[in-house]
Amino acid sequence: MDKIWKGSPNFFSGRAGYKPEAIVIHIMAGTLVGTDSWFNTPSSQVSAHYGIGKNGEVHQYVKDADRAWHAGRVQNPTAKLVIARPGVNPNNYTIGIEHEGGPTDAWTPEMKQASAALIRELCATHGIPVDREHIFGHYEVFSGKPDCPAKNKGIIDELVTLAKGSTGGGNASLPPAVANGIAKVEEGLEIIRNAFKN
Repeated sequence: MDKIWKGSPNFFSGRAGYKPEAIVIHIMAGTLVGTDSWFNTPSSQVSAHYGIGKNGEVHQYVKDADRAWHAGRVQNPTAKLVIARPGVNPNNYTIGIEHEGGPTDAWTPEMKQASAALIRELCATHGIPVDREHIFGHYEVFSGKPDCPAKNKGIIDELVTLAKGSTGGGNASLPPAVANGIAKVEEGLEIIRNAFKN
């Protein structure tokens, strides 16, 4: 898939003897352009490997072989891989993907499809199983980020299903026009559900 290299000075070279074994899903709480700028600022002390815009555009900030600074803080983790490695910085063995928007925003079909395609490619490249034990939210590493990305929406479950493609069912196995139509209906239902929560 097409990726636009943006780069970031905020990373550690190499992986300290580890390899990519999991993917952490984040929400930007902002725009793709703003994230490009923030990740390019040394004083921000943060980065991720990838960022995905609402239009499906994919930006890359850090090479997979290096450690982005996206999930280094651990607090009451629920991700099994993190629990199994107390004292090991998750940045050593994870790839971080940021997504444009805020925690209450509906995800566009384009962003979902691009994220699923990127996840599928990364998992194939690095031998990462496409499941919820290896693809998890930042909130499952650091409980102080309960809305990163937005655990109430089940978006990570949906991304895993989409990433599995024809072997895992879900909308990814359908023609793009049909999949996008279903995604738009789901998006509309999510807006209605959120309206009743408030």
